Amino acid sequence: MKRIVLIIIISIFIALIIVLFIWPGFVTNAYKMSGAGSYPNVETWSFDVEESELIEIIEKIKNTHPELKEPNSTSTDERHRYWYKITFYYSDTNEDVYTWTRPNEDGVSTTFALVAIASHIDAKTPVKDIKLDRKEINSDFGYWENRREIKKFENTIVKLIEQKINQE
Repeated sequence: MKRIVLIIIISIFIALIIVLFIWPGFVTNAYKMSGAGSYPNVETWSFDVEESELIEIIEKIKNTHPELKEPNSTSTDERHRYWYKITFYYSDTNEDVYTWTRPNEDGVSTTFALVAIASHIDAKTPVKDIKLDRKEINSDFGYWENRREIKKFENTIVKLIEQKINQE
């Protein structure tokens, strides 16, 4: 009888390990591979302005808040197929924040997306300090770290955009 109870307890323990540790990793990887489109995991916001107006607002924000511009960088915000790609900079953590805009089908509103965050690298970065650590939002961060990054982005950038839209 004790042997059967011990086998049941061990079986339950093994099942818990599989369900809690192995299966979620498998499901997450399968989900990553099955995402539709080029950016299946981005965090998005919709603004009731045309894309060209949103891009202009973002340029004004970057001019009035130079800490959001990449230092020592020659990269420029640019159109790439469907998206207008924009890079912001977090000076407190020395990170680049990759985003894009895309006009919505109605033609009068625009989707703004947070794509990824990575350590800042520029021409003046010493080789020993270069980190290739780009992390996709809603994919490569743990749950709590992901929520923290989205909140930081909302408080640092999205609020400024909303304020600027409401002013105009």
